[in-house]
Amino acid sequence: MKVTESSVPLSEEEVVRWAAGVEVSPGVSLSPKVAAAGIGRPVLTEVPGPRFDARVRAGSVTDHHLRHVGRALAVLHAAEPPGDSPVALESLPWEPLPLRVWAGLTGAQRQLTGMLHREEVLRNRGRTVQTDLTAGDVWCHGDARTNNIVVAGDTPMFIDWECSGLGRPEADLGSLCGSLMFDELNPMDAPAGAEAQAELRASLGRATGRIRVALAAYRSHSDRRLDPALLGGAVGGSLLSRALMRASHTRLDRVVTVLAAIGRGLLLDPARWRAIDAHA
Repeated sequence: MKVTESSVPLSEEEVVRWAAGVEVSPGVSLSPKVAAAGIGRPVLTEVPGPRFDARVRAGSVTDHHLRHVGRALAVLHAAEPPGDSPVALESLPWEPLPLRVWAGLTGAQRQLTGMLHREEVLRNRGRTVQTDLTAGDVWCHGDARTNNIVVAGDTPMFIDWECSGLGRPEADLGSLCGSLMFDELNPMDAPAGAEAQAELRASLGRATGRIRVALAAYRSHSDRRLDPALLGGAVGGSLLSRALMRASHTRLDRVVTVLAAIGRGLLLDPARWRAIDAHA
């Protein structure tokens, strides 16, 4: 495996230039090209239209889009890594927080953080998943959420490569699957009762269908066998992160509660992932 010097991590500009040269299909790259660079983050060539998360919420995302994203991640994970720095993944606050950080949390965020700190089994499982996701040899995007995917014409491309590095494939797939679920669950606004339950079932059904399409495409273009327990844990961590994010600007509402409950369940009992990923 050809890598750069381990003591010199790649800049985001270098990674983007590398990704723009990796083709998912003839003439279609992993990333838009760098239009300008200098101090700070690189400026990419403009891609018109809403990002992938907006398309999911609007119901305009297609199976073609989902299959392309799955294939793109398979191509990324099979490519010769441009460097040997570890992937920088989003991490939950499993450890006690400094007082200044705790003071800046909303009430809902404090309640969720308290849950993470009280449950030793959950905390240990979360730490293990985080460690395992970074112990790999494929180049990962590091933050493969739907809001970091743009659609050029009819072709999705990844942006925001600042977290990329070596890790496990499940790191990217966990971010993607977790964000596909979040995009469906986040807009729920039905009142409590039967209507709310019906809305939840419909949202989970749409998310499950989209996740299956993307994962099927990934598997059809990759010879790597995914670890279902690790992938389920990665999705669980992603949903808990999204719950904390939403709790920063709302109360502990039904959406936050659902996100946290599903995320917690996937971390504590990875076998639940098989209800979503039929081929796990």
